[in-house]
Formats: sequence, structure tokens, C-alpha cells
Amino acid sequence: MRHASRTGLSLLAVLVIAAVLSISCTESHSVTALQREQLFSLGYGVLEDQLNLFSLDGEAPPQKTRLAMRDGIFFVANGNAAKVLTLSSFGDLLAMVYNPERNPPPLTLQPSDAGGVAQGRTAKPYPFTAPGEIAVDSKRTIFVEDRVPDSRRSYDNVSGASLEYVVLRFSRDGEYLDYLGQEGVGGTPFPTLTGLYITANDDCVVICLTGSGWIAFRFDPRGVLLSTIAIKRDDLPRPQEESGNIASMDKAIAAPDGSGLILKVDYYREIIDQETHTQAGIEFSSSWAWIMDGATGNYVERYELPTFESMIGRKSDEPRVSRAWELAGAAAGALFLSAADDDGSTYYGLFDIRSKSMKRFSLRIDPEETLYASFSLSPEGILSAVLGSRYEARFVWWRFDKMLGGLAP
Repeated sequence: MRHASRTGLSLLAVLVIAAVLSISCTESHSVTALQREQLFSLGYGVLEDQLNLFSLDGEAPPQKTRLAMRDGIFFVANGNAAKVLTLSSFGDLLAMVYNPERNPPPLTLQPSDAGGVAQGRTAKPYPFTAPGEIAVDSKRTIFVEDRVPDSRRSYDNVSGASLEYVVLRFSRDGEYLDYLGQEGVGGTPFPTLTGLYITANDDCVVICLTGSGWIAFRFDPRGVLLSTIAIKRDDLPRPQEESGNIASMDKAIAAPDGSGLILKVDYYREIIDQETHTQAGIEFSSSWAWIMDGATGNYVERYELPTFESMIGRKSDEPRVSRAWELAGAAAGALFLSAADDDGSTYYGLFDIRSKSMKRFSLRIDPEETLYASFSLSPEGILSAVLGSRYEARFVWWRFDKMLGGLAP
């Protein structure tokens, strides 16, 4: 009897464990619809309260439009119009810095020359070439990528990159302050920018793409260069289980706390044709996030990330096809991962670094709003976007900051 009792208890324990695992698996793949808030819209055109997203109707823009949101204020760099707008969350135009050769004189803002003192809502001229990536620090200093004139461009044989970009700095009133280059204030232009970030202590991190990989430059609030880290394309980190597979960088971003960088690397295995014994293709294997120390360049932590599986219904005999999420950013102890499903639906996954768990959210973005889309993640975890529809640019946000506190179990 004693033996039978133990067997029964063991069987019960197995059933309980199986049930728990089943529930955990179901919960880990459950999706919560996150309500979006429509804030305001801007029309298309050349006036100060309009955007120029498209050079020709239905074609992709040749220059970037990027936004940053801080404390409920939107900062928009509109490359096609060569201007930077400051807007309230209600859509009120608060200030503008613009290239007067590509914009008409402002009607609703008070013009101000570059040396004047800002009084209220003002517009200030600056000879932008192609404003792009944008970031804002705690003092509302505006950092904007711009392209230098042809006469200042050069080619660096060591990095295999064309040096064409600088980061302009403007005060909260739109006054031009200076620009950052590779060595700091007034330095050599950067290669192509892939990211511009402000950390919790107001350091500026510029991440660039070169012929051999990526370079991250970190500057203090004065513009003094603190560190330069190079990441080689042929020397990406690999976990032991992926040592023989192909490593592909998805994205490198600055850690919000200023400690260093976060790299997301995807790994792919080769498919070998069994008859010819030759490579027939590659298939996705896994994704990992790597935390790099900003001072030493050493990898100090790593996390295997969940895979994305289509939410579209399929037949029971069809295999699940897993693929990688894309790294969208980091805020408040979570990695933000994004994916578009086969039907065009948009999903976000919030991977909690502490608990190593992830929750999935569905975001409503209408098909007509996908002519152009640019997203921005605030330090608190508010995801903002400008979505280009046929007739207007819509500014929206999703309050992920309300979800972050409940991520860890």
C-alpha cells in the first residue's frame, strides 16, 4: 500500500507540474490589446504647421522624418522640409527651427533672428541640409542629426565609411549652440547614423554604421567625448549553443541608464541538402540580447529572447514557424520588441530583464496609416508614433509606462 500511495502521489505531482507548464506556456503567448490614444494630426504641405513626408504621392520619402517625445512635448525633425518642430500633445506649434530657403516665412510664429532672445512662440532660421535622428535631454536641449555640405565630406579608409553627418545642438528656445563630431564639439563628421540616444544622466550616444561594423560614441552634457566603442561585423558575440551558426546584428542601442550598449543579435543555421550535401539556405535559430559595458567594451550579461510566432490561425497539421522580433528600444528595465504579422498586424513584446519573462501586446495601426511610420520610446516607456495616412500625419501614443510595473511576476 505504501508503494501504491507513493506512485499515486508521483503521478499527481507530474500532472500538476504539466498543468502549471501548460498554463505558463499559454500565458507567455497570450496577447493583450493596448489602447492607443489619438493626440492630433498635421496636414501635408509647406506651412509651419504642416509636414512634408513624401516627395511624390505614394513614394517613400528620400529623407528621414523622426520624432522624440519628452514630458508630453513632441520634437519632430522633418528632413524633406528641412525643419524641426516643437509641438504640444494637443498639436499646438510651440517653436520651429527652419531653413528659410526651403520654407515660406512663418505665419503663426514670431520670426526671430539667430541672435535674438526667444519670447514666447518663435521661429528661428538655420540652414539645415537633411535633419534626421533627433533626441532631447532633461533640459530640453535638442540634438539633431544633419548632413554637412559636400565640401566637408570625406572618406575614411580605416572604417570604410563616408564621413558626412554631425549632431547639431539647440537650446530649448531654438538657439543654435554647437555641433558634435567624432572627437566632440566641432569634431570630424560621423559615418551614417543608425541611432541617437540620451541617457538618464544626459550623456549623448551616437551609433554609426561603417564598412566593418558599428561605432558608438558617448559624450557628456558638455560635449566631451567619454568613450568610443567599435563592434566588428565579423566578431559578434555568440552563446555556446550558437557557436557554429551565422550571427546577424539586428540593432545596437544605448542602455537607458548610461552603463553601455544593448545589442540584439539573431542567429541562423545553415540548411544542408541531404542529397547534394551543399548549402540549400538558412533558417532562424535564436535571438539574444547582449549587455555591453560602456567603459571596457566587455559583454557583462546576456538574455535569450522569446521567438515570434504568427498569431494568424492555421491548420493543426501546419508547423509553427518561428522568427525574430526586432529590437525597438529599452525603457524602465524592459526591452521593447516589435513584429509585424503576415496580415499586417503590429505586436510589441516587453521583455522584463529582471524576471526574464515577456508579455505581448497588440497595437492598432490601420493599413491606411502605414504609408510612413516613425516611432519613439520615452524614458518612462511611452511609445509615440507619427503615422502617415493619405491625407494627414497622425500623432498617437501607447501608454506602455502603465504596464511596466506589472511585468515581473
